[in-house]
Amino acid sequence: MPLKIAADGGTTRLILDGRLDAAGCEKVETQFTAATSSAQGNILVDLTGVDYIGSLGIRLLISGARTVRRRGNRMVIIGAQAQPSDVFETVALADLIPIAGSESEAKGLLAGG
Repeated sequence: MPLKIAADGGTTRLILDGRLDAAGCEKVETQFTAATSSAQGNILVDLTGVDYIGSLGIRLLISGARTVRRRGNRMVIIGAQAQPSDVFETVALADLIPIAGSESEAKGLLAGG
């Protein structure tokens, strides 16, 4: 599971690809945590390439969102595929982390909308 980090204006985009299961989280946890801890602005987590998320992946996202929120910034998820979307709905993740259906919606949520 690779993690790519890209600057997108004042937003840091974290692009995940693969499975966010135990093995996938183990590969990206340190880098993901460092990115959410050190980013100077908002975070956009791009899950377009993630086809599976397990409980450790949910934990990783929640932990990152809490870190970002403590610094007064926002984290938004975009591009969730079928299985991750179903899991997010089951655990009501959108109550903790905004989940956008489009790029424009994500930018609006990051701007405070």
